[in-house]
Amino acid sequence: MTSAEQLDLTFRPAQPEAIDASALVEFLRGKGWMTAREICEATRWNDRLVREMASASDVVISYPGSPGYKLLADCTAEEYHRYRVARRSQARDMLAKVIRTDRIYFRRAPVGL
Repeated sequence: MTSAEQLDLTFRPAQPEAIDASALVEFLRGKGWMTAREICEATRWNDRLVREMASASDVVISYPGSPGYKLLADCTAEEYHRYRVARRSQARDMLAKVIRTDRIYFRRAPVGL
């Protein structure tokens, strides 16, 4: 097959489908903290979908060690402060891990030389 006969294929990274978090936002309105289990039992969504919707929304908060998911509009100043501190700490930990593994990876001897 000549190059003229070959199909023109262009690499396009797969785009994740946009997650509509509005159903989670509406569900959480006025309910305070809710665990993923409570949300799943009430809505029949699975926990992965709940996590994806919460992650896609800038008005739903959750963090490591939190009591679950909550709307930002329903948070107290103290709850928001705890969220902020936990997320910033998590980001620092993740970045530090990448830096440590970069140092190990790039320090190793080149393979095949």
